[in-house]
Amino acid sequence: MKKFIFFFVLISCASEESRLADTYYSNKNYIKAIEYYSQSLNLKPNDTKSLYRRGRSYEETKQFDKALEDYNKVIALDKNNTNAILSLALNSIREKNYDDAEQYAKKVIKINPDLHNSYYLLGRSQQYQGLFSDAVKSYKTSISINADFPDSYYYLGLVYLKLKNDKIACKNFSIASSLNYPDATKIKKKYCY
Repeated sequence: MKKFIFFFVLISCASEESRLADTYYSNKNYIKAIEYYSQSLNLKPNDTKSLYRRGRSYEETKQFDKALEDYNKVIALDKNNTNAILSLALNSIREKNYDDAEQYAKKVIKINPDLHNSYYLLGRSQQYQGLFSDAVKSYKTSISINADFPDSYYYLGLVYLKLKNDKIACKNFSIASSLNYPDATKIKKKYCY
């Protein structure tokens, strides 16, 4: 009976720490979120949600190596965790490992073809590799899944600028700007007026 009570108290503490961490995470207080996710993970080390969110919190505080550790732990526990795989794709883009980013994005598309972020990140990796027609297709697919995601319009506009199609580029920058993408307004002023 004592073991059961101890186990129940242990789980309750982990749940409380996790709830507090989630609150800090939602409020973008990532330092506190890391602290409470770490406490929770000491009690429940295989909690993929807490691992992933701690990784995101590390990423938000520019602790990229620690974020990667957490994402890889999540994938070791759940090889089809699309959030962790997409985070690895984003990190690969940041590190200029575009082939890796492309492979991660394609893996997510195989797992769930309805996630607009996977096509967006695929487009980003293709764009940086100079695969502009592929990037256009990926961004358009992302937009077809989520027409309210400004990043896809912005980067699609950049591809069209590269392809010397200013009219379509400006149309995409206008949409991105209307969806509050901050750089879209600046680039629109530079190329579209």
